Amino acid sequence: MPFDPVETWKTMQVKVWPEEYFLVDLPFEHADLAFAALKETEARYCAVTRDQFGLSLVIDSETWARLGIGNKERVHFGPLKVLSTDSELPFDVPGFIRTAIEPVNARGLKAAPICGLRSDHFFTGANTIDEVVEIFRSFAAEVRYD
Repeated sequence: MPFDPVETWKTMQVKVWPEEYFLVDLPFEHADLAFAALKETEARYCAVTRDQFGLSLVIDSETWARLGIGNKERVHFGPLKVLSTDSELPFDVPGFIRTAIEPVNARGLKAAPICGLRSDHFFTGANTIDEVVEIFRSFAAEVRYD
């Protein structure tokens, strides 16, 4: 039986990662660079998504600069901040991400999700992180934040 998304959010801890990040668009021919970033980053969060356009990489700004990713990317957005669920997240929770995103979008903000098996992650502009965290607090007052 599925879990209720609002009740799940009420028990969820959320972590805001301390680093600043970039969302980078890389052509697939630079997959070696994306995988090097995964291997070499000292930050605690990094994500690579492959789709029909190539690779999207969420990478900390230090690794982005150190590996010279800016010389190979097509475009990047940032600086960004990443929020992650930091509690056990049941897989069978329909609407979990929508419950978080709808109030953010209603305020004209963006918190883009990246799903993981044990955690969900959201990235947003570094300049809007406090507002997004406050919105998350408002719909699930019992949520604890690090």
